[in-house]
Amino acid sequence: MFAEVISGIFSLNSLLMMNIGMAVGIIIGALPGLNVIFAITVLMPLTFDLPSISGVFLLLGAYCGAMYGGSITAVLLNTPGTPASVTTSFDGYPMAQKGRAGDALKLALLGSTFGGLFSALVLLILAPTIARLILNVGSPEYFSLCVFGLFAAVGIAGEGNAVKGIIMALLGLFLSTVGMDTFQGTARYMFGETRLLAGLKAAVIMLGTYALSEILVKSREIYVGMYQEEVPRVTFQKATVKVREFFRHWKILIKSSVMGCVIGAVPGTGGAIAAMFAYTDARRSSKTPEKFGSGSDEGIVASETANNAVTGATLIPLFTFGIPGDAPMAVLLSALTMQGITVGTQLFTGGNPWIYIIMGGLILVNLFMLVQGSLFIRAFANVTRVPLTVILPVIMVLCMIGTFAISNSMFDIRIMLAFGLLGFLMKRFRFPIPPLTIGLVLGNLMESNLRRSLLLSGGSYGVFVTRPFSLVILLIAFGSLFYPAIRRALKKNKTEKAG
Repeated sequence: MFAEVISGIFSLNSLLMMNIGMAVGIIIGALPGLNVIFAITVLMPLTFDLPSISGVFLLLGAYCGAMYGGSITAVLLNTPGTPASVTTSFDGYPMAQKGRAGDALKLALLGSTFGGLFSALVLLILAPTIARLILNVGSPEYFSLCVFGLFAAVGIAGEGNAVKGIIMALLGLFLSTVGMDTFQGTARYMFGETRLLAGLKAAVIMLGTYALSEILVKSREIYVGMYQEEVPRVTFQKATVKVREFFRHWKILIKSSVMGCVIGAVPGTGGAIAAMFAYTDARRSSKTPEKFGSGSDEGIVASETANNAVTGATLIPLFTFGIPGDAPMAVLLSALTMQGITVGTQLFTGGNPWIYIIMGGLILVNLFMLVQGSLFIRAFANVTRVPLTVILPVIMVLCMIGTFAISNSMFDIRIMLAFGLLGFLMKRFRFPIPPLTIGLVLGNLMESNLRRSLLLSGGSYGVFVTRPFSLVILLIAFGSLFYPAIRRALKKNKTEKAG
């Protein structure tokens, strides 16, 4: 099997897809307003005619590249390309203003590479072990895990949007029931439209709600004059920082990588949270905390290492449980499903080399990020000077072509346009999109395991609380859902007592 893994990773097709995905991801990540999800969603239609391994490498390259790409404009323009790079701008931009833009970019690149490699190794070591531990997990436990993933998706909405997050998650679950019932073979919510027999395609809905809705939002900003067309000139200074100076921050590198992996493995978190935690910890433990915010090497290293350490860790719940930890993983799961690949413990049984090719290839993806970042960073950054009035129409055409390519159907394009409008309205009225898409992806898995569990228990819902592992997962899930409200109540009570 080792020979198959090596040949799968180093095949010409795999290497090409890694680099194409990485380049596109860095460019989109560097464009303010276009995030990681956008990068993966735009490339997803291209994977349907590719072998599964090449397709996954294309999306993983875009994922890792977009996480790093946000640091380019964060350093040069004080405009983070992605939310995960916000903390990078705290010290990256002040460093650039002092004439050390090259140093800031190099520190960000090295930190991103270190964090990405660390998380890839963690994935390679931990995922098979976790998979072996859960081989005896049954339908009740899988249903409880789906509930946990759904509640985590609601948590993505933020403390103030919990109700809206729940509404969107329920809407996603409802949309997953459209089409033929796999248990009884009856049609559901099709309204006489036979083209919905196979259900709504998650890939089409994601292209609409993420990519097309973002195009509509940016187009509106341009139309009403909210978007500033003129982009500041990108300037570079040669890097003077040495690699050995970078590794002097080894304590920060290790701590930030561990934080990123732990936070990334928990559904509903992400790179922005990991970067903020790591940045705060680095400042707290620094011998020179007064330098933070004015161009500290430690701040850049902590932020970029942590947010890229999330990339491999988010694949752990996806590959072992089949639960997407965040919105980008939901898109990846959708792409895998379209290719007939079922994620879960079965990937690690029977000597299947596919999963080990993907996990090993993630290490190579991060090394290519170092190569591309070193050689082409000037070109990547200058793409940000192309006006959105040129970029948006091109992306719109790609979305239309990509949607049609999924099943050669104009009906899918109409569905995509409808959900693009829905996504635009959701953003206008501040309804979170990730709970909807994660609910859509988890819906079939959640329903099938619920019904299978009730069949095994004779219709008794007690099966979900009498099995220890299922009960623990449900308690954690409900705890995570109500924790923000409990924390606010305790804080309010403490304030009232102090007053």
